[in-house]
Amino acid sequence: MRIADETDWRAYHDIRRLVLWEERGLSSYDETRPEERLPDHHPLLLRFNARACGTTRLDDLRDGTGIVRLVAISAALRGQGHGRVLDARVAAYAGKLGIRTLFVNAAADAVGFYAATGWERSEGYRPQALERAAECVPMRKVIVR
Repeated sequence: MRIADETDWRAYHDIRRLVLWEERGLSSYDETRPEERLPDHHPLLLRFNARACGTTRLDDLRDGTGIVRLVAISAALRGQGHGRVLDARVAAYAGKLGIRTLFVNAAADAVGFYAATGWERSEGYRPQALERAAECVPMRKVIVR
């Protein structure tokens, strides 16, 4: 799940560029952003039948909380449960890091998915690092062990 080599990095960036930039009519994706390789940032890659199909990055805030960033599932594999698998694996991975609460800025069209997988709107505390995204809904998930 954690990016292991340059082949994983290539797949990670290819999925993110296509799903989160090009499919939304955006350009200027920058795979050299230093945030991707910070020690407490965990770029993650989901594989299905040995093929990369989803990505996200988990930022460990080192206080028992984490931020899930830029979740993406390849278009050809959406609606087949891969998002749920990715969500569960991220929660398990976060739990191993000692993270007990996750936060995400959910795109408006993804709020239903997050709600169905145990996330709730975060009306109160949000980590400063989450930032306020204009069209996104802040959500949180408590990891139960």
